Amino acid sequence: MTQYAKLKNKAKRAFIKRQYTQALTLLSLAHTFNTNSKESLQLNVLCALADMAIEHEEEARALFEYYHIISKKNEQEASEMLLSMIDNFDKNIYALNLAITRLEDIEVDKNDGILYADFETLAKKIGFKEAFEDLMFSSKIIFTNKSDFLIFMQNLVEYGFKDVAIHYFENIGDMLFFDKDFANLYQKILHKES
Repeated sequence: MTQYAKLKNKAKRAFIKRQYTQALTLLSLAHTFNTNSKESLQLNVLCALADMAIEHEEEARALFEYYHIISKKNEQEASEMLLSMIDNFDKNIYALNLAITRLEDIEVDKNDGILYADFETLAKKIGFKEAFEDLMFSSKIIFTNKSDFLIFMQNLVEYGFKDVAIHYFENIGDMLFFDKDFANLYQKILHKES
């Protein structure tokens, strides 16, 4: 038995014993003794399965069993098919993780505040002053465009929340003062106070 065959068999036994990192190490060594491209494909399959098993053990073990069944007919075809399946699994896991991340971001945004459009709907039902007072200490209002924020600031002044409007201006900093609409509104608020 060649050194390559010994390492490959040890790697398979390590995989069966759920020693996936050891299997990867043995398969890596087996690659150094391999000169056959057909056997290289088999090593790639075993490496991919061992790597997959570290995070997704059940799925990798099921594919390992499936591979042994289908590789008896045509090992080359079975290897290519299994590598494709593992690649698709990786892509699906990536897509799933991306979707979960997006959902978590939406959930964080939802928990961090209320969209201005939702605030506006609430203000139409119960009035601006009541809606703002209800949310003032419990939620942030999330603005997605300048015009909504400008309207909101004007409503703050109109409904008697001038101090809150000034506080917004002071906390936002210089970036609004470079905008003429906000600078004009700020000047109006200051003139009304004096």
